[in-house]
Order: sequence, then C-alpha cells, then structure tokens
Amino acid sequence: MVGWRVEHRRAQRREAEMVQRVWQGMESFDAERAARAVRAIEAIESGEGRKALQLQRTPIAEYYSLYAQHRRGAQGSNTLVMIEDLARTNQLVAAWIAQASTNAQTKTP
Repeated sequence: MVGWRVEHRRAQRREAEMVQRVWQGMESFDAERAARAVRAIEAIESGEGRKALQLQRTPIAEYYSLYAQHRRGAQGSNTLVMIEDLARTNQLVAAWIAQASTNAQTKTP
C-alpha cells in the first residue's frame, strides 16, 4: 500500500509539471502575439503604417505556408480564406504568401 501511494504521488507530481510546461509554452506564444499587436498599433498611431504591416508579415506568411499545403481539396480554414481574400486586394500580402509558399516548397524534400 505504501509503494502504491508513493508512486501515485510521483505520477501526480509529473502530471503537474507537464501541465505547467504546456501552460508556460502557451503563455509565451500568446505574449509574443500580444506584443506584436501592441507594436503594430503603436506604429499605426504614429503614422508608420508600413512598419505595422511588416510586423504582421511573419505570422501571416508562416501560417499560410504551414497550413495552406495541408488543406483538403477546396476546403480551408477561415484564416486561410481571410489571408487569400486579403492577398487578392493587397499586393504586399500576395507577395508575402507567394514567397512563403516558395520557401516551403524548397524546404520540402
């Protein structure tokens, strides 16, 4: 009985540590996204629209290059559809996703 209790507590401790690591990873990711959004808003407010756009380049291009190639047929996520709709009217975004797609193809064996 004592051995079971010790092992049970050890398993609970490991589970708590795993949950903490996952939480920290999520917080780090969310903090980066929030900081990028704050910098973009600050750039817009100071009249630096081009800088605000550049701050959004990496997340848009990375998301598109990662998920566009894995969509099933004509279906896609709402985010992919939003990016593609924006790319139809925004040459800069169109260039970003074209470049990201090219980079993704060169990395794939």
